Amino acid sequence: MNAPRTPAVAHDRLVLGAQLGQGGQGTVHEVTNRRINETAGHGWDVVYKEYSPAVLPSLQADALTARADLVGELNAADAEWLCERTAWPAAVVQRQGQACGFLMRAVPDRFRFAFQTLNGTAGTRRLATMEYLLNDDAYVAGIGLTISSRDRLALLGDLAQTLSRLHRLGITVGDLSPKNLLFSTAPQPECFLIDADAMRLRGTTVLPQAETPDWQIPDGEERATGASDVYKLALLAIRLVARDQTATDPAVLAAVSPALEDLARCSLDPDRKRRPTPALWAENLAAAVATASTAPASAPAGPGTRTVTGPGRRTRRTPGNRATGVPGPGGRPPKARNGAAIAAGVVVALVAVIGLAAGHSGHSGSGPAAVEAPAFPTATETVSDDPSYTDPAADDTDPGDPGTTETGPADDPDSPDDPADDPADDTDTPSDSPTPDDIAAAEIGSCFYDNGTGGHVDLVATDCTDGAFEVVDIRTGTTDLDSCDHVTDNDESVSSARNNLVLCLSYQSPGGTAFHAQQGDCVYGAPSGGTWDKTGCRTGNFKVLAAYRGTGDHGKCSSWPHYNEWKTFTVAADSGLDVLLCLSMNYPDDIGYATQRECLLKTGSETQPTFTNTGSCDSSNVVVTGRTSRYHASSFCGNDGWATWQPGDYPSLAYTVCWRPK
Repeated sequence: MNAPRTPAVAHDRLVLGAQLGQGGQGTVHEVTNRRINETAGHGWDVVYKEYSPAVLPSLQADALTARADLVGELNAADAEWLCERTAWPAAVVQRQGQACGFLMRAVPDRFRFAFQTLNGTAGTRRLATMEYLLNDDAYVAGIGLTISSRDRLALLGDLAQTLSRLHRLGITVGDLSPKNLLFSTAPQPECFLIDADAMRLRGTTVLPQAETPDWQIPDGEERATGASDVYKLALLAIRLVARDQTATDPAVLAAVSPALEDLARCSLDPDRKRRPTPALWAENLAAAVATASTAPASAPAGPGTRTVTGPGRRTRRTPGNRATGVPGPGGRPPKARNGAAIAAGVVVALVAVIGLAAGHSGHSGSGPAAVEAPAFPTATETVSDDPSYTDPAADDTDPGDPGTTETGPADDPDSPDDPADDPADDTDTPSDSPTPDDIAAAEIGSCFYDNGTGGHVDLVATDCTDGAFEVVDIRTGTTDLDSCDHVTDNDESVSSARNNLVLCLSYQSPGGTAFHAQQGDCVYGAPSGGTWDKTGCRTGNFKVLAAYRGTGDHGKCSSWPHYNEWKTFTVAADSGLDVLLCLSMNYPDDIGYATQRECLLKTGSETQPTFTNTGSCDSSNVVVTGRTSRYHASSFCGNDGWATWQPGDYPSLAYTVCWRPK
C-alpha cells in the first residue's frame, strides 16, 4: 500500500509574517497561522520559502512533491529523525495550481546563539552557521560562542553520522557547505541542515545543482553524490580544525590524529570510487573525540580586531603511527624503543659497547613512542640531541680514548669479583649484539634479525630470508628516526649515535610481497593458504581498499565500498607489525558491483557486452533489476537480460546480475 500524498497548500491560505532571509533562489517568511507535527507538544513553528520568478522555469515540481511525500513513506523512526536533523520540505505551496514554494519547520532555537560584537556589545540572536567556527579561537570566543576542540570533533562526528543515514535513505546533500550547516553544543554537539530542497533524492533534484564558492568538487565530477558529500566533509574537517575558511591541506589533522589525516587525503582523492564512507569518518572521529581537549576557547582580554589563522604546524609521525590506506580508530601503540622520540636536551643512556641509540618504531597504530632508559648495569655514555647541551656530570675525558677508564657498577671496588668482567673471558664469548662495525658497514640490501624485546633493539646480521629485516635505505648525518618515514616499505627505523646514521629496515614477510601493499595496489593469493603477492591489476585479482598496520581486526573493512575479502599477515615476534588488507575483487566491468535500480551504460556486442557506471541515469541505457551471488542463474532473471561471472578460486564472489533497457 502506498503512503498517501501530502496535499498541497494554497498560497492565499497562508498568513505570512516577517521576512527571515533572502538568497539566490528566493525568500523565507514566517507563517503565523500554521504549525506542523502537532503530536510533538504544541508542534513546530513553520516557515515558507518562496522561489523567485527567475528560478521557477527550472523548478521540477514533481521532485519537490516527492520530497514532501517522503516523510509519509518512511518508517516512524526515520521520519522523526529526518525532521529533527533537517529543514525538510513538509508541503508544497501553490499559486493557481502551480508550485511556487514549500513549507518547512522553523530552525529549532538551540541552533541559534546570542551574537556579540568584538568590543563586547550584546547583539541579536543569530543562526549558528558553521561559518563562525572557521576562524581563530579568539574570534569565536569574542562573538559569544563557547567551543572546545572536543566540540569541533564531535560536531564533525555528528555530521558524518548524519550523512551516513541520509545516504541510506537515498538522500545526498550536494551543496554541503558551512552556510547550509547549523550547529549546537547543548545539550550535546549536533548539526542541523538547511536548504534541504537542494538535496538530491533518489537521483532527482528540484533545481539544477549549485555549489558554494571554495566548496566545489573536482571539475567534471557529478554533483550531489555520496562521494561528493565525503569530499566536502573532508574539506570541512580540515577547515574546522585549522580555524580557516579556505584551507585544503590534510596535514593540519595530523596533530589531532594521523588516522584523520590519512582519511582526509583519501576523501579528497580525484577518483571518487576510492573515497571512504561517512561511516568510516564517524568511527575515526569518535576515537579522536575521546582524547580531545574540553577546554573552551577563550576570548581576548579586551577589544581587538578579528584575526583568521591558517593551518597549524604539522607534527611529524614516526613509522609506528603510519597507516597505509585509512587506519581505524585507536589501534595498538607502537613498541617503545629507546630514542624513538627524544626531545632536545633530554639525556639518554646508551650501551657503550654497542653505541646504539636503540630506536625502533614499527607500523603499529597511533600514539607517540615512549622513551625508556636501558636497564643494563653496564658502562654508559651520555648523548644529547641538542648540540649546545653540556652534561654537568661529565668530565673532560673521552670515553672512547683507550687511556680512559670508564666506571660503572661492575667497577665498584666493594663489588664481588665477577668472572664475566674478565676481558679474557669475553674473547671467546659469542655476542648476539652487532658490533659498531656491523652497523657502520651495513649497506642497502644487508639483513638483520631483531632479537630485541620491550624497548630495546638487538640486531644480528644474517642472510636475507623470511623473518629478517632488510636495509632499504640508510640516512647518514642524522639520528632522526622520522627520516625513514617516507621510505618505501619501511617497517622499522634504528639509529646509531656512534655512527650518526639511521637504518631504514623492511620486514621480509613469509606471507609474500602483499605484506607491503598500499591502497590502490592489486594483490592475489589462494584462499587455501600460501603466499600473497603484489601484481598488476586485472580481472580476477583484488584491489587493496585499505591497509591497516598493527591489527588483524577485519571488522574495520566493513565500511569500505565494494569490500568483499580480507587478508591478514601476522608477525609472531611483534604484533605491531601485523597487517590487515581490505580487498575488493576486480570484476570484468562495473556490473560486478551494480545494485538493484542502478543505471548502467551497455556497449559492445550482445554476446560480449560491457557495462559502465557513468554516474548518471541520463547517460545510461539499462537499469539493474536484480542480483544474486549464484553463478549462471539465468532463471533468476526471468525475461530480463543477465550477465554472470565467477572467479575460479573464490566461487562465493560469483554473480548473476539482471538488467533491462531503460
